[in-house]
Amino acid sequence: MKQLKSFLFLFLASTLFWACSDDDTVNKSLWGDSYARFVRNAMTVTSTEGTAEAIIDWQQSTWEITLGEGNIVTNVTPTSGGDNNGEHQFTKVTLTCNANTSMDTRTQVIRLTDRNGTTTELTITQEGAGGIALTVDPAVKYQPVAGFGGMYAVSIWGTPTITADEMNKMYSPDGLGYSILRLMIYADETRWADDVDGAKIAQSHGATVFACPWNIPAEWADKVDDKDHLKPEHYTAYADHLIKYINFMKQNGVDIYAVSVQNEPDMDFTAWTPQEVVNFLKQEGARIRETGVKLMSPEACGYQPEYTDAVLNDAEAFAQTDIVAGHLYQGFIDLSSDYVKGRHDYVCGLYPRLGGKTWWMTEHLFNDGEKEEDPSMWQFLNWDYNFSHLAKEIHMCMDGYCSAYLYWYLKRFYGMIGDTDERCKEEEGEVSKNGYILSHYARYATGTTRIAVTSASENIEATAYLNEATGEVTLVLLNQSDRTLSLVIPISGASQASAVETNETKNMEPADVTVTKESVSLPISGKSIVSVRIGF
Repeated sequence: MKQLKSFLFLFLASTLFWACSDDDTVNKSLWGDSYARFVRNAMTVTSTEGTAEAIIDWQQSTWEITLGEGNIVTNVTPTSGGDNNGEHQFTKVTLTCNANTSMDTRTQVIRLTDRNGTTTELTITQEGAGGIALTVDPAVKYQPVAGFGGMYAVSIWGTPTITADEMNKMYSPDGLGYSILRLMIYADETRWADDVDGAKIAQSHGATVFACPWNIPAEWADKVDDKDHLKPEHYTAYADHLIKYINFMKQNGVDIYAVSVQNEPDMDFTAWTPQEVVNFLKQEGARIRETGVKLMSPEACGYQPEYTDAVLNDAEAFAQTDIVAGHLYQGFIDLSSDYVKGRHDYVCGLYPRLGGKTWWMTEHLFNDGEKEEDPSMWQFLNWDYNFSHLAKEIHMCMDGYCSAYLYWYLKRFYGMIGDTDERCKEEEGEVSKNGYILSHYARYATGTTRIAVTSASENIEATAYLNEATGEVTLVLLNQSDRTLSLVIPISGASQASAVETNETKNMEPADVTVTKESVSLPISGKSIVSVRIGF
């Protein structure tokens, strides 16, 4: 915060003024023997939060300071002083000031009253926030954005049931606005109906529905390292199984957008080698895609290069792959680790290799500390953890050319809405912090094209999106600092703008936005996620 401008000059001038008067005759003629006054009647402070100093000139008087209307000065120290018998002197007072997060200059008056009841005023003028610039360039376009969502309840595992009201809360445009739903393709065909009602609700709100198999029917399996393994002679029967699922769901009102060859072929469900995934795509991929449904692969646990590269580097297999899918369980956000950075760089380097196709992140979760008995160790309950993990990862994925982000369970104590688990902070069906974080992206980026945006501050991380049908521009912003920052988006022709903010105490609450002919500006509080919508 700036100190009183030209303080040294004024202090010396005031001192010389008094020193030049014999027996204080000048002082007595102007103010009398007893008085208190501000040395200056006006001062200017900067827009940032901090302190400033004012000087009181007094003699033979007590004095008291009061604040006029306004929100610049929140506290004055001291608020009173002086001495009815005191000799002439100066007293410095400290003013504690709020930040001005608007672009407008504002003022506040401080009043000083002496023992005689005489009042003098000091007018504080606070500069408008210059703002951290976010430069958006809609002409520079990156990946299309399909949407955001999560995994439905898995009935065969007894996971928490999701009610119709809860599905509407998550997938309605007036709710969280989720736009993609992931289902399990059960090996037991009699259980396929379990997911129909929930999928129809999501679809009724415009959501994309896709499905992934975990296990295969037992009669097609042998064992490899104690894991189920699909015998190559049953590839055709397995493809028929997937096609039958697609047709069943369609007959029951659910249009499946895509199916995966196998959820995590490198893990503990049905085991596939990279070459087996390639062989299946080449042998059966075209027949599955003839249903009009897209095919995704290889969906390895950590986007393992040995699986992903096997598909991308085989022309026939890649031709049958519409969506390159994978999970991020091997690490993604901690770039201080050479291993994680290598994995991050590999995943974010996929898009230029795809020839117009897209990559989707189809599963991840954050539940650190869930097995601890001490509730203070349940990190997933803390906003700082949610913000530094889920919000950060989605940002990094979108910045890395991802077209869809799917969390693991929608309804779980570490998910988007609460369940009945004792570790859950929310009541059953109530939206969690993770739920709001995902909504920021679902409501502001679904169905758009990501475009270029540059932040002038390392504290503000931003991704920007263009709705090519309407021309609307949206942004999702993360303030990594602990304090409120002012942002300005230089953009001409905006007719309207709005924003919502989520932080430790707010859940997608409206934020103040100022629109001019040349820019959109807004404050963003510390450790918060803000989404902005700009119309033209």
